[in-house]
Amino acid sequence: AARLINGGTDLMLEIERKARTPRVVIDISRVPGLDAIRFDDGVFRLGASVTHNQVVGNKLLVERAYPLARACWEVGAPQIRNRGTVAGNLITASPANDTIPPLWALGARVTLESRARGKRDIALAEFMRGVRQTVLEPDEMLTTISFPALKPNERGTFIKLGLRRAQAISVVNVAIVLGFESTVVSGQRSTVEAARITLGSVAPTIAVATEAEHFLIGKTLTDETIAQAA
Repeated sequence: AARLINGGTDLMLEIERKARTPRVVIDISRVPGLDAIRFDDGVFRLGASVTHNQVVGNKLLVERAYPLARACWEVGAPQIRNRGTVAGNLITASPANDTIPPLWALGARVTLESRARGKRDIALAEFMRGVRQTVLEPDEMLTTISFPALKPNERGTFIKLGLRRAQAISVVNVAIVLGFESTVVSGQRSTVEAARITLGSVAPTIAVATEAEHFLIGKTLTDETIAQAA
């Protein structure tokens, strides 16, 4: 009968549309420390109150987690990015939500906490169950999102297609993370040794383009290779 509220950019709409009818909302936006962005031993940890614009404004995230930063920049309007949280994007669990494919491609995990049952840490792929469905239990709260930073030999990006150029829900979006055999230098072609390609808004949950991923392994990124992978 209760829902947690932080940014509220999804929950307020759901209440207005009678999609959710909580008797109580519990505001956690002022809980100390939940808006922290930490980076330790090559792993980013985002608290549940970290907003899209906090990600965009963090230089290290832009440099070492560019697909996520790019996705956060594509979310809504400045007002939405200032209030909406990355954690809220995951909990709403729409396959069209922009931050989910890049976090999936980056190998993200979420920490769920319950006063009664303690803490559990699970992969994002296990957390998402379908359209607006997750494994989050009624007494649990998502407290942390963690994922490894891109390595020096990795590059990634995020692209979305909407029905207009701004403030659009994705018709389709894609996140790509490629690992190369050596550190990428401008103008240098290096062989792909790892590939992660995730697609949003095309299935009940995130779709992984495994055939295209396997095709890219062992190849260099020529125009022909890219076209065939696409």
